[in-house]
Amino acid sequence: MRFGIGLIALLAATSFPANSFAQADVESPMRLMNTQFRATGSYLGVRLADINPDRAKALKLGEPRGVEIARVEPGSPAEEAGIKPGDVLLTYNGENILGAQQLGRLVAETPQGRKIRLQYWRDGRTETTTVTTGSPPPAFEFPSGRDLPRFDFPEMHAFSLPVPLVVWKDTVLGIECEQLGEQLGQYFGVKDGALVRSVEGGSAAEKGGVKAGDVITAIGDQAVTSPRDVTAYTRMERQPPKNIAINIIRNHKALKLNIPAADQQ
Repeated sequence: MRFGIGLIALLAATSFPANSFAQADVESPMRLMNTQFRATGSYLGVRLADINPDRAKALKLGEPRGVEIARVEPGSPAEEAGIKPGDVLLTYNGENILGAQQLGRLVAETPQGRKIRLQYWRDGRTETTTVTTGSPPPAFEFPSGRDLPRFDFPEMHAFSLPVPLVVWKDTVLGIECEQLGEQLGQYFGVKDGALVRSVEGGSAAEKGGVKAGDVITAIGDQAVTSPRDVTAYTRMERQPPKNIAINIIRNHKALKLNIPAADQQ
């Protein structure tokens, strides 16, 4: 797994398996996994890759040791010290570097602003340099390396989400109503009311002349501001009158209808 010590210090007390870091070869990019680290400790500005025997042979190291520099961040302490991609860090202030995880811990435990002597391998010979550790950026970062796989995502389009609609059914009148919102109210020319969605065949409402699309604005002597007012009225009328008067708006005209009470259940 590649990670940026320069961009981010390792998470304190982190515990990754020793073989969890991807090697420097580029034949298995899917081994890379996104990781995020807390910005603590010092900052070098490098991305690292552990070294396997094949990579050690390619670098003419003789044996797997140290850790390879996969990337150097522009303007970082590592760049100022002359470190380049392809270098292999061998020691950190005299301590042998065993791998990326160990170096990450060493950098995280180093106070910021310290001068650190680095020994590294370049072009078949050993070099040394001094780097002054910096402070890590405050943000999280998801690492990317030179062998990070690219994914082609399909073009995203806007899509519709279903929105539940609350429908009130009045079995006494035989109608289904819904709340009249602001826009529908403007369309029908009313401020409040209950919009009739459907009328049951043979019901009291049908016999009284109610149609789907009507807006009920009053029932009996009660104003209607929502479908709840319609169902509440029919439930509360213990001794309903011969006819139930309702006021409706139809085609922007106010009408008054009488629902025959004999058809109430």
